[in-house]
Order: sequence, then C-alpha cells, then structure tokens
Amino acid sequence: MKHSACLLLITQLLFQSAACSKSLQSPTERASTIFDLLAFGRHHRHSRSRGTICENSDWRKKSMKLIKEVPFAGIFRDLQGETKFEASGLVHVNDTYYAVFDSHRSLGVVDDELEAMSAANYLAGEIGGESQFEGITYMPHTDTFLVVQESHVHPDNKLKPLIEELEFFPNKTSYRSLRACDLELELTHENKGIESIQFYDAGQKGKFLFALCEGNFCTGGKKGEKPGNGRVIISQFEAGSENESNCRWVPYKTVNVPPTANFKDYSGMAFSGERFGIVSQENSALWVGSFDFESMEFDGSGHVYHFPRDNNCDMIYCTVEGLSWIDDHRIAVTLDRAKADQPFVCTAKDQSIAVFVLPHGS
Repeated sequence: MKHSACLLLITQLLFQSAACSKSLQSPTERASTIFDLLAFGRHHRHSRSRGTICENSDWRKKSMKLIKEVPFAGIFRDLQGETKFEASGLVHVNDTYYAVFDSHRSLGVVDDELEAMSAANYLAGEIGGESQFEGITYMPHTDTFLVVQESHVHPDNKLKPLIEELEFFPNKTSYRSLRACDLELELTHENKGIESIQFYDAGQKGKFLFALCEGNFCTGGKKGEKPGNGRVIISQFEAGSENESNCRWVPYKTVNVPPTANFKDYSGMAFSGERFGIVSQENSALWVGSFDFESMEFDGSGHVYHFPRDNNCDMIYCTVEGLSWIDDHRIAVTLDRAKADQPFVCTAKDQSIAVFVLPHGS
C-alpha cells in the first residue's frame, strides 16, 4: 500500500511538473522541478499543524509577537566565569531591568535597550552559591528590593517562603542584605511555593506584598496540577518588637485568580495600573486582566495570550518565569534554564530575556 501511494504521488507530481514547466528542456531541469514539489509537499504537510490551537481562526488575536530576545550569556560584557543563568524574576526600575537567578546570588542589571555585551549591563554582587531566588520587586519609599526564596525550612521544621530585603551600594555593582523575614504561609511541597512577588503602596490603607503561588490551590501534587485554580497571597509587613530577626510578612488576604487563567502552573506576575498579568511555564501563555485595588479582588475574567510557537505549533518558550510591563501593549519576560525532561526545542530560547507585543486590539 505504501509503495502504491508513493507511486501515485510521483505520478501526480510528474503531471504537475509537465504542466508548470513546459519551457524546461533538459531532464535535469525537469527532475529539479519534481524534487522541489516533493520538498514543498513535505514542508506543507508538517507546517499545517492540524488539530492544534494554531489552526483556530482567531489565533492572530491570541498570539504574541517577538520584538527582541537576548541570552543572558550574551548580554553581560563580564560573565564573572558564569554561563548558567536560571532566570526566575524581573522588575523594571528607571530604564533598567533587575533580574534574579535561582542558580546564584548575583543580580542581573540590564539597560532596557537590551544591547548585547553592553557596558551598561553587568552582574551585581558575587556569584556565590544557589540563591533559590524566584522573584524580585522594588520598594520606592526605601529604594530597596525584595527577593523571595520559594521555600525554606523554618526552625519549627515547617516550609515557608522567605522574603529578603536588599540594598544596592552607591556604585550599584554590589548590594547588601538588610534583613530576611518569613512570609507566614505554610507550604505543603518544597518545590511548589511562591514564584513571584510585587510590592504595592496603597497610601493610607497601607503597603502590601502580592505573592503568586506556583501550584494551583497554592499546593503541589496532583491537586496543584488542576488548572484554573491560581492563588495570590496578599500580605503586610510586621516588624519585630525586639530585633530585626522577628520581622515577618503576615497574610492579609488570599485572592483567587479568575479561572480563565486555566493554567497548570503560575510562574510570574506583574501589574501596571489596574492591568494585571500572570505567565505560565507549562502553558507558555500570558493571562491579562484587571485588578481592583480598593476591594483587593480581580475585576472580570480577563484574556489569555500565547507566546509564539514553531511551525508544528509546539511550544518553544517553555521556561517563562519573570514578567514586567513596558506599557499597555508590550511585556518583558525572563526565561529559566530548560529542564532535562523538556523537549529539545526549549533549549534554544532558555536563559534569556525577551520582549513581546500583545496582539492588536488586546
């Protein structure tokens, strides 16, 4: 059957070749036409991506477009001997991106023009060991940064996220840790804790820290993989009465992410005005909605936009973690290192910083 099908295809191609190349005189020219048609047919079959979301008529309204991307290994002039950049969080302050890596303690300081090997881009602080940093945010009133460790073992053997406050020295090439405070949230799984944080100053109402849980229902295991059940923990700072070591972030409210963010995981979060964005590694997608900071609740269902895919509609931006808004239409993201069990196509885009534009009308 296979041989008969091949023979039929070749016969059809011969007729097509004869019809479209009457002016070709030599056998070599006609043979070239046949092989061109065969190659076109093979490419055409693979690129159609039958049965995928890419074939939907409204795909253009749901797919983002890449503007620029640069691997972290190519953006810093001095790598400090490091070539592994497990990027996990991103914040934009005064024309500069600050990125954290859970593979080391250096912070990436990157001019927002994203020029490769520019002197304006550098690693602040010593590389050191693994930091487990999963997110970063900026506090304007103190000119300091907060970073979060996804989870750590508390003295009472409970797993809790740890929020560390960092202050840059005047030269901006290094920083110091001012204090580390627990987020009073008991976790069930070591690798399914807090993935992103955002600071919000509500004026007289107080100052708040938004923390995004990686797993659904803010847990791990099979329950944590049930899509559409994202959680954001909103907390407030409480200073210790005796010393800095007693400080903590106390949960004020747990907010359900609208189920239209039907994601298997949640890897990054950012807001600009009332515009709220959440990204997912597993779904290679961005959810955009509105947040009412008076009621501290999401307003409406929001919409999902997909990162670009290849000709087979396979995900290629498989490791999206950090997220930052540039304006209402453009975002910047960081990409973590691809895991060993992820498809090989994921490695081409990993350990990078990238800028995308949302679809027209979004």
